[in-house]
Amino acid sequence: MKLILWISIIIGVAMLPLGCGRKEDNHGKEKVESGHSDEESPSGATFKAGKGITLSEETSKILGLEIVDVTEELLPEVVQLNIQIFTETHRFADFDIDHTGCQFHGSGFLPSDKVALVKPKQPVKFKTSRGEMRDGFVVAVQKPLTHGEIEIIVGVTTVDSNLKDGEFVSATISVPRNKPVTVIPSSALLRTAEGTYVYAVNGDAYYRTAVTAGGSADEKIEITDGLYAGDQVVVKPVETLWIIELRATKGGGHSH
Repeated sequence: MKLILWISIIIGVAMLPLGCGRKEDNHGKEKVESGHSDEESPSGATFKAGKGITLSEETSKILGLEIVDVTEELLPEVVQLNIQIFTETHRFADFDIDHTGCQFHGSGFLPSDKVALVKPKQPVKFKTSRGEMRDGFVVAVQKPLTHGEIEIIVGVTTVDSNLKDGEFVSATISVPRNKPVTVIPSSALLRTAEGTYVYAVNGDAYYRTAVTAGGSADEKIEITDGLYAGDQVVVKPVETLWIIELRATKGGGHSH
């Protein structure tokens, strides 16, 4: 009950509207700020344009504030697509790959920017509409069709898959990288109607910073622009910080 009371107080930060201003962040990128509140509310939360949100020590503890370092990792690149299951009968002859373990086969179309990543024999994870997981592999990547799409043929190896002819499943192919990329936990990312952000540590404050997100895997997200390894970001409670800022600048709003 105490936590609920504190969150209720925090999201009620007084709105003090101000004209829009522009400021560059620590990476030299221009940001747009829409008003600010310089006064500390009784909740221990303060928002200031160009600086961000400052929380008292007690408020940070009550909200369970968590901060992590931005890292570089060999996060797999993930290819996702929909696959339609067809019967066990092979549509073509491929003597380089053993099909004897396939319970079913299926086909789908690769996104054009992912074609170069997918090769025969790569493992595939399938998820049915019932939320059940199945295993398989890439049988073949077909030649481009007349309208430019690339068909992929996959085999399902899970025994007793209970899949039906014509059923659609989602497929995920994880492709290992040979170079590390900038990575943050998925929970640190804030998707809003205005864009995609993180709350980066800015001295004793938390500054909403625009980022460009790439692929995701293992509950982590690649950041292609906006952060560097060694930066620090908030992973909890990101949504609450966003509400505090909205209450201080616009009187409310929501994220997507």
